Amino acid sequence: MSDGTLVPLNRTEHMFWATEGYIGGIIQPYLLRLEGQVDEARIRRALRDLTTAHPRLRGVIEPVKGTYALRILPDDHLVDQLFEAAFKVDTGVDIDDPVQLQAWHTRVLNEPLQLERGLPWKARFIPHPTRPALIFALHHIVGDGRSLIGMITDILGHLSDQPIARRTLQSPSMVPAVVPTSLAGWPASILGWLRNSKKDKALKADADVILLATRRSPRFTTSTIRHHLLPCTPAQVKALSKQMGTTVNTLLTAVIANTFLARAQGKPGAAAGIRISFDLRRHFPEGTAPEVGNFVSSFAVYARAQADLKAQITAIESQVKDQIARYERREYALPLLLFEALPLIGRRRFSKLVVGAKQKGKIPPMSCHFSNLGMAEAIQPKDAKVRIAEVWPMSMGTTPVFGLVTLGDKVLLATGTQDDETDVADVEAFLHDLDGQLRALMA
Repeated sequence: MSDGTLVPLNRTEHMFWATEGYIGGIIQPYLLRLEGQVDEARIRRALRDLTTAHPRLRGVIEPVKGTYALRILPDDHLVDQLFEAAFKVDTGVDIDDPVQLQAWHTRVLNEPLQLERGLPWKARFIPHPTRPALIFALHHIVGDGRSLIGMITDILGHLSDQPIARRTLQSPSMVPAVVPTSLAGWPASILGWLRNSKKDKALKADADVILLATRRSPRFTTSTIRHHLLPCTPAQVKALSKQMGTTVNTLLTAVIANTFLARAQGKPGAAAGIRISFDLRRHFPEGTAPEVGNFVSSFAVYARAQADLKAQITAIESQVKDQIARYERREYALPLLLFEALPLIGRRRFSKLVVGAKQKGKIPPMSCHFSNLGMAEAIQPKDAKVRIAEVWPMSMGTTPVFGLVTLGDKVLLATGTQDDETDVADVEAFLHDLDGQLRALMA
């Protein structure tokens, strides 16, 4: 039985708990517009069954000896009470108005969760005759983006009368995916990490990372979400990437990089620093990769001005392949293993490091964190009775977050930025320039 189990936090989850509240709630609110008539009762049943099926959705933060853990609550009347606080029907928002829809999404992002006493998720629903809207916001301590996508898939399946499969608790540790498979592999792993560190230092030498931020603030405040429809279709992007001999993800990363670089033409050392997520599940021993939890690492690529888009794609592709090869050779074992000591450092000390870094302007500058979730059609069940018309993915971050998804003939890009340093007008200007880059390519 999973009820009552104390689940240790892994190194990423300790980081989330240490930064919780300081940069805002570390939540991932995904906004869905649904097609068809879906009433409150159906959504309520789907979310309640989801809470039963996924034990981590019944987790609360609890202090244990020297650190914190996730206590899985029994699926009883107390969870029924907490469910009523987690799920709400909102009113007074015209979800057919893009401005009001964005503002609603932004408000949910900025509303905190009480992890010590409440469920680690929240949902907001707005009825509509033909296209109701649902925001399902998962706290990152429960799971990463892949975990969240799996839960949304379960919700959509339930709305099409499919039962939600029960999940079991799995080990939260990332260690099996990053350390060498034998003691004999450690020397090569450490030497590889030292070699890579020198290479990265040279890559970032004199780099002046281009930012959307126009000022520096000693504190985090609130964040704002923008919904943006790119001026191209998935078919056009796919055809162009094939023509250039690359992937859709690399092509879009290069276009985003060039949009940043165009803001700093002629500036010495100008570079677009783009962080990319990397799922570690593929590196777990066969048959042991966990479903739900936090098993994503990330790496940064630095794009400098190139002769043309093809050259930019080649430069970015080279960095991405190099980073992936490091994970395959398990050369990140030592630095990632050091993060396993976070419980020994303690929440107070790590929080102090985060707050101090913000006050002193020491948080490593990045242009954005770009995540391409791919085709939204994949999360809909076959012969779905309720389909999705829009998906706007988002996650709280210290740098601008760009979440992209394709659906039908649309390419949707959601951006999230911290208000303390970045103005919405500057985000809109960037998106206008990005559209210009894409239109020129499509032409």
